[in-house]
Formats: sequence, C-alpha cells, structure tokens
Amino acid sequence: MAKLRMSKETQAADGAPPDAVTAMPPLHLSLSGLPGGQDKSLKRVSDVLAPLDHGQKLQLYKMIRDGYLEDMAEPVAQMLVTMLNGRRSEHARRVWTGLFDALILRDDSLLTSGVRLAGALHLADVSAWWFALAPRLEPAVGRVQETVARLAKDQPLNEIFASAEAQVWADELRQRSLAVLARLRATPAEATAFLAEVSGFRAQMLKRHGVRQREGVARAELERMETILLAAPAWADQPLPSLLHGDPVRLGREMVRRGDCTREGAAMFAVAGLHRRDDAALAIRLFEAFPVAVAKDAIIGRLLVAAEALKATLTGSFLSKPGLLVADAVDDRDHPSAQLQHFLAWYDAVHALELDTTDRERNMVHQAFRELSNAVHEDLAPVLARRIEALTMHSVLDPLIERVRFVNEFQSQLARRGIVSSGKPWRAEDGNHVATVFRRLSSTGAAEGLRALGQLADLADMLSYPIEITALDIALAGVIEAALRQQKTFGDSESRLIDRVIAVSSDERKRCRWWVAPEVVTLLDAAEKSGIAGTAKK
Repeated sequence: MAKLRMSKETQAADGAPPDAVTAMPPLHLSLSGLPGGQDKSLKRVSDVLAPLDHGQKLQLYKMIRDGYLEDMAEPVAQMLVTMLNGRRSEHARRVWTGLFDALILRDDSLLTSGVRLAGALHLADVSAWWFALAPRLEPAVGRVQETVARLAKDQPLNEIFASAEAQVWADELRQRSLAVLARLRATPAEATAFLAEVSGFRAQMLKRHGVRQREGVARAELERMETILLAAPAWADQPLPSLLHGDPVRLGREMVRRGDCTREGAAMFAVAGLHRRDDAALAIRLFEAFPVAVAKDAIIGRLLVAAEALKATLTGSFLSKPGLLVADAVDDRDHPSAQLQHFLAWYDAVHALELDTTDRERNMVHQAFRELSNAVHEDLAPVLARRIEALTMHSVLDPLIERVRFVNEFQSQLARRGIVSSGKPWRAEDGNHVATVFRRLSSTGAAEGLRALGQLADLADMLSYPIEITALDIALAGVIEAALRQQKTFGDSESRLIDRVIAVSSDERKRCRWWVAPEVVTLLDAAEKSGIAGTAKK
C-alpha cells in the first residue's frame, strides 16, 4: 500500500510551517490492490478526491509531484491538475487582473453602495476595463492565452500564475495597456468612446449582481488607471498582509524614497490599505503624507459609506425589528452605536484635515448628516414615541431602551460638534405616560416587578422627565424591602432605583426625627442588613 504522507521537511519547503498543513485529513490510497484494472482504479481515486477542497487537492498534487505516491503517479497527477484547474479558461484576463490585487476589494456591498470609493476597485470594475482593453492588446492577449492553456494541461494554474514567466506576460500586457491609454489621452474623442465601452461592460457586470449602475466611468479614471499600471511593479513586492496589518503609509513613503514609483502611485497603494482597514486614524496620517486628490476623495468617500451603513441599520434593524435587541443579534461593530462612533471618527478626520473646502465637498458631508438626522428624528423617534405611548406594566422594555439611548447619544454627539439638530425628540406626554406605568406597577407591591421598575425609571430619565420619588411612595418602599430581604443580586437599573429610594427614605428619617412611617423604617432596616452603603443608622 502506498500511503500519501508529506514529511515535515517537505511541508516547510513548500512554504508552510511544519505543523500548519492540517486541513487535509490523513489520506491512504492503495492503488495496486484495486480490482478491475486501471480504469476502475482511477474511478475509485476520483471518487476519493472529489470531496477535497481546492487547497487539499493542491497539497495532494505536490505530494505526487515530489514522489510520495508510488503507483500510477502520472495519471493521478493529471487527474488532479484537471480538478485543480476546473473550468477556468480566461487565462490572459487572470494574468492582467493580477496587477490590481492590492486594490481589488471583494466586498459586494460596495456594488450596491451609492458611493464610488476613490482608489478602490471591485472585481467588476477591473473586469470592465479588461474587456474594453483586451481587443486593443492583441496579439499579446492571444499569445498569453494559448501559452497558459498549453501549460495548464500538465500544471495547476496556481503555479503557472505564480511563475516568473507569468510576471513577464503580466508586464507585457501592462506595457501594452499603458501604450493604449497614452494614445487615448492624446485623442479625446477616442477616449470618450473607450470610456463608454468601459461603462457598458461595468453595467453588464453589475447587472449580474442585481445592481443598476448609477453613473458611468469618469474621464479622471483614465489617469488613475494609468497611475496604477505605472506603479504596479512597485506594489508586486508587497504582500497583501502588509495592507491589512502593516503600515501602508510607511511602505508608500519607502517606495517614493527608493524611487520605485511616483508619489501618486505610492499614494494609491496607501489608499488601498486605507480601504482594507477602514481606519479614520490611518486616514489622517495618510493625507499628511500624501495630500493628493485620490487620498482626499477616498477619505470623504469613507465618510459617506459609514453614513450609508448607519442609515441602513437604523431603517433596518432598529425599525423593522422593534421588539428585538440589536445588541444580541449582531457583531458589536455592526451595532448602531458602534457605527455612529465609526461615522463620527470619519467626520472628525475630514474636519481635522479641512477636506470639505469646496461647495461640492461641503454639500456631500452636510447631505450625509441631513439624511442621518432625518432617519433619527423623522423615522426612528416618532416610532419610539408611539411605542412609549403603548407601554403597559407587561411590556418588554430592553429593545425600547436600547433605541431611546441611541437617539440621545446621536443628539449628544451632534451637539458636541456644534451641529444643529431638530430639537428635543421627546415630549412631556412621553415622560408622563412612563411615570403612570411606573406607579401602576409599583402599586402591586411585588418584588418581581423591581427590574421593570428600574428600567422604567431609567427610561424616564432618558426622556428628560425623571420620575419623582418621595417618602410617600409606600408601595414602592415595600417592593424594595421585599427584594432586599430576598437577598437577590441586582442589575444596574435595579441598583439605581434602590439607591434613589433608600436615599429619599434616609433623608426622610433625618428630617422627621420624632415620627417616621413604619414602611420607611422597615425598608432602611432591610437595607442595613443587606449591607447597602450609605444607609443611615438608627
């Protein structure tokens, strides 16, 4: 039996740590003992290999290539090559699009966004440029296509595209593309027709994703494409992790210092890192290092994308699911409060860098704020007011409190930045209704109602109409006393209400030295036995 195993030395030679290749389960194939001849043996091998993913098949191919399969190595290796390469046939296109790996964002939400991020390309964008350029790059395209197709009969495409020969092909296609773009810039009429082709191909690509193209490809994109193609060789030495986890600004500066590319090309590389990181702090450093148009447009674009994402959440999760806690349903970064902070970080970056200097830029930023403000004040707040109006003693309060807290946070953050809002979102009627529900619930005297009472008190505070608590609230004192004597663990809202009631009761005993209501005395006694700090002594 020939066992397929890779030594740790071979794994290390293939670029993986000795213990890293663990995704593929141990695979044992006995080829010589299979009945029915070679054809049936290969069918059995094919059945075994079919469930493996692409990475596992690639590792298996490498084992065979390095002599770890004793029998039938050649036909099995050929079968693996066929499986690995699949139906991929646009080889020249893959060689050319590899020049843009640093810029390509495979986030389909960018396609549905109304914002075109400067310096960011979706695969649909790159493909549109390729389809328009490819006929103009002949015969180089056909030659690369035929060469790769011939090699792919015996080699995995992954290895072909990673080879030194592929770099030569890519550079030839790059140089020819630059020649085409230079000619287009010299002939405006031809450039206009070419950009219309790119827009048409992009519209087709977007349609496959169910997205309608909102605007065509602008003439400025012609120059940016030329900048990208000129800088691509300098980027090729920078692995993608350097954009995700490294310092793209420092790397861009080093490219300029070494003379690897122009300042504009290095700025495009740094902007690609900004888009992958979506980090407003990085944006400030980037623009200070590269104060060019593409960096400015990218930063304002990220502000608009952050505003769009927050508005979508407000009109989605907050309004379409009013009875659910968003905090329990999404990643923390997708919660509206986190999205608000993210948006404001981008706003503060734009403001600190003084990027909104033209009427167009100021209008875009102000429009983003207007749309968010409308989503909060005209859509969300009225819905919350109606839900407050419908409150009863048995209502679930957590989702409502979560949303009211967000509205208040939104108001506060705008006020800190001197941005005029549409006034107070809550009415006196809202606070009065919450107080009424609070009194009804406290009148039951049940300790089990303490959590809801604490939440109602918090909600009234958020509405800026706090519930007045006095020593005459005998039923409420009874609820607190019963809960304290049960030795319960209290949540934040319960603890705040308990502290308020005990503080009022303590003040009442100090004020009325000769007579205090029995309920107040028993409450303070229960508080003292529970060890609550600040309880007045008898």
